[in-house]
Amino acid sequence: MSLRAEVIAAGRELLRLGLVSGTSGNVSARDGDRVLITPSALPYGEMEEDDVVTLSLDGAVLEGTREPSSERRVHLAVYAARPDAGALVHSHSVHATAWSFLGEPLDTGTEELVLAAGGAVLTAPFAPTGSDEIAAAAVEALGDRRAVLLERHGVLGLGESPARALDVCAAVERQAQIALLLR
Repeated sequence: MSLRAEVIAAGRELLRLGLVSGTSGNVSARDGDRVLITPSALPYGEMEEDDVVTLSLDGAVLEGTREPSSERRVHLAVYAARPDAGALVHSHSVHATAWSFLGEPLDTGTEELVLAAGGAVLTAPFAPTGSDEIAAAAVEALGDRRAVLLERHGVLGLGESPARALDVCAAVERQAQIALLLR
C-alpha cells in the first residue's frame, strides 16, 4: 500500500471509529523531506490518492490541487520538533475533546496510556484553529510523548505510520472515557 493510500485509510478508519464526524480531523505522514496531508473539507469516503496534498517541510504545496488541511501548521511544527514522527492523526473524539475543556492532564495511571501515549497526555492551551499559536502550543505540550490534547478542540496522536498514530488517538479516547467515568 502506498503512503498516500495509508493516509486515506487512516482517515476512513478515523471516521468509522467515530473519532471524527463529517470532514473534521486530518491525517498526515512524513515522506523524507515532504509531508502528505489530507485535504480540507473533503469527505474521507470520497478521497482518492490524487486528493492527498504534498507539502514541503516549510509548508509550500509541492503536489496536489486541493487545499491542504487547515491544521497543516500543527502537523509541520510537530514534524520540525520531532524527527521520530512518521505520521500524525488529529481526531475530534467526543470524550477526549470533552476532557480537553478541563485543561487538565489526562492521566488514568493505566499501562495502556503509558504504552500508547508515553504517559500523561497534557492539554495545550486554546488557540485558534490553523494558527501558528495552536502549532506552538501543541508542540510544547506534546513534549516527548505521542499524544496531546488541544484545548476545546481534540487530540493529536503521533506514530511511525498513519495506522499507529490512529491507534494512539483511539487509546487516548478510551482513556478519556475511563477518566470521565471515574469523575
